[in-house]
Formats: sequence, structure tokens, C-alpha cells
Amino acid sequence: MNQFKLICISLVAIVGTGCQVISPLFVNYNGVRMDVARWINNQQLLSMQQKRSLAQLSKAQQKLYRIEQIPEDQKLAIAKQNQIALHCAYQHLTEHKISQLQLMVFGPEKKDAILEKYDQEFPKIKLAASAIQCE
Repeated sequence: MNQFKLICISLVAIVGTGCQVISPLFVNYNGVRMDVARWINNQQLLSMQQKRSLAQLSKAQQKLYRIEQIPEDQKLAIAKQNQIALHCAYQHLTEHKISQLQLMVFGPEKKDAILEKYDQEFPKIKLAASAIQCE
């Protein structure tokens, strides 16, 4: 009986470890800052879809980190990418989790100022449903 328990525990440990090694393959972290990607991946209670939404939002929001240096001719494209990423994020995540990601991306000292500047200076656009592509 003890040998059976040992085998079961070993199998559970192997399967559990295998899932942790495999899980990052389902989320494309290309373009996500390493510290943010690690934070997303360590969110154990989130589904792969939720992690993909966080990664998509991170890619878009990271472009706002140096918001004062963004040229006027790039603001429309960046606004579109952010609007799509936020739409996708709100489909799968709570406002609290989105705010946590923004704290990771911008830092607590810059988050509010960046989001306020974005709201004031970037175009507000209405996207057709066909233009929205969630990861």
C-alpha cells in the first residue's frame, strides 16, 4: 500500500511540474517586458485566456511608458492598439487585475499621470467589432 501511495504522489508531482513548464507556451510573451511577463505567468489562479489578455494589454500599455515622447503621427495607432487590448482585457479580467497590471507596467508613482495624459491627449476612436482582434 505504501508503495502505491509513493507512486501516486510521484505521478502527481511529475504531472504538476510538467504543467508549469508547459504553461508559458500557451501565452505569447514576445514584446512584454521580462518582469511583467514573469508577473503574468505567476498569476496561478488565472486561465491561459486571462494571461493572454494581460500579455496583449501589457504590449499596448508599455508603449505609453514614455508618453511624453510619442510623436503625434503615432498616437492614433497606439490609441487603437490600447483600445483593442483594453476591450479584450475587460472581457476576461476584473478591473482590479487590469489595474494591477498597469501598476506593474507604469509603476505606482507614474500610473495615474500616464493614464490621465493618455486620456487627455490621445484620440478617442470607435472601433468596429470586426477590427477587434483578441489574442
